[in-house]
Amino acid sequence: MKKIWKGPSLLLLVSLVVYGCSSSSDIPEQEEMQERGESAAEIEEGDDGEGEEDGSVEDEDRIDGERVQRELYLLDEAGLVVPRTFQLENDSEVLKQSLEHLIIEGPITNQLPSGLQAVLPPDTEVQGVDLTADGTAIVDFSPEFADYPEEQEKALLQSITWTLTQFDEVEQVEIQINGHEQETLPNAGTPVGDGTARAQGINLEGGGPADITASEAATLYFVSVKEDDHYYVPVTRRIEGNGNEAVEVIQSLLDGPHPESKLISGLRQSIELLDEPELEDGVLTVNFNEGILTENDGTAMSDEALNMLTLSLTEIDQVEEVDYHVNGETQLERVDGEVLAEPVSRPDMLNQEEL
Repeated sequence: MKKIWKGPSLLLLVSLVVYGCSSSSDIPEQEEMQERGESAAEIEEGDDGEGEEDGSVEDEDRIDGERVQRELYLLDEAGLVVPRTFQLENDSEVLKQSLEHLIIEGPITNQLPSGLQAVLPPDTEVQGVDLTADGTAIVDFSPEFADYPEEQEKALLQSITWTLTQFDEVEQVEIQINGHEQETLPNAGTPVGDGTARAQGINLEGGGPADITASEAATLYFVSVKEDDHYYVPVTRRIEGNGNEAVEVIQSLLDGPHPESKLISGLRQSIELLDEPELEDGVLTVNFNEGILTENDGTAMSDEALNMLTLSLTEIDQVEEVDYHVNGETQLERVDGEVLAEPVSRPDMLNQEEL
């Protein structure tokens, strides 16, 4: 199923690109090449069944000299970890390359939008990345890695983990410093001995249900707006775990971002979920009232609402696409007049700059 988000969002500088559910000829050539390359990526294995060192990935469709899109998780002015998509040289050692682009004063310094910064201390060296057959990326940093501010330790760990786990082959990350395995990170003592994965969350919010045993973590997406930029930010919030997870995610989005986060929502309080969402063959069907239609004199759904909902709902296990209904009707419109006639899936890359 092709992606079907297109057109501008809050500002024209950044967009989440999703394509129409039509023939493959509608996909821009560069994105089609990227999708083929990503699906063909395989771990190179040695005789012992372990992955190659330095994160080597075999890409059958890789063309020397071509540039590819990669998500890098950076730090914004509020201390939030934010995904941003950049064009990088097509390097077979994609794991090592991605980490090297997280180094302050590193390769993307001149490309960073205002308010975003890399997270790894200057002069840090990525001495190696060993990708094992079970999906563990073992990263060996030079001693300069330990020179980060203590208060940024969790954000640094989330940045490393989410940057590497964008690749299907990587399930979790283990950290070494100068060849020595770390049970905890050196400055604030964050545990890392058993590896870190996306399940441990990003931009964790406090509070939530009082009974943690009856709750679960959900990743929600809100919007950060700057003078000349905007981007979607993932946050992890605990939600009630005994009901329909999609209902709880939607309610959490309607509750809005944490008041101290400075994030905003594209959803209005007049929105109501009319039926309990149903999941079948990876497609989640949701039915809202007309409150979801906030654009074009109440006839269209905003890009912000569509993006926030789709990104958040496809974080739910087994949800691959979202089929949007309003009062039982399936022919929803976007701001640009395009009809959402097919289920919507999330983009491969987040917060892409228009080229």
